[in-house]
Amino acid sequence: MLRLLPAAALLVALPAVTACPPADEIEVKVLGILASEHNAKVDAKLAEFAKQVQKKQPALTGFKLDQTELHTLKLGETKKINTSGGQVVEVTVNKERNEKGRITLTIKPPKMGQITYECVCDKYFATATEHYEGKGKDRAQLFVAVKASPCGLPKKK
Repeated sequence: MLRLLPAAALLVALPAVTACPPADEIEVKVLGILASEHNAKVDAKLAEFAKQVQKKQPALTGFKLDQTELHTLKLGETKKINTSGGQVVEVTVNKERNEKGRITLTIKPPKMGQITYECVCDKYFATATEHYEGKGKDRAQLFVAVKASPCGLPKKK
């Protein structure tokens, strides 16, 4: 079963944020995506994501953007963020941007262990979960995608 997808695998057209939060605050966007074997409808925003998933799981043919949550977290803060079907993703902003302008996050998707990774600026990190919505022909697997922004090199002291 597919566990992790490359951060660049999810290309979703999203509106730009015009105001930047303070340097100690990070905007975190979490997407809940439902993928199904029983329909062929792919949300236009998920076309590239669907192609990447289908390389590993060709039986998944339908992709729906089910939930989008945007939150601002302070450095060191953990937040429980709702996704599809009442499932929760825990997101922690671990530390300040490094010399490359990247942030380290720890996420705990539904029914999975923690994943700690260094974000690529304004790119989604996506993972398949073990959570399924519905039954029979309505059954869909939950994928979670997380993005942290804004990006930029840390200010010199």
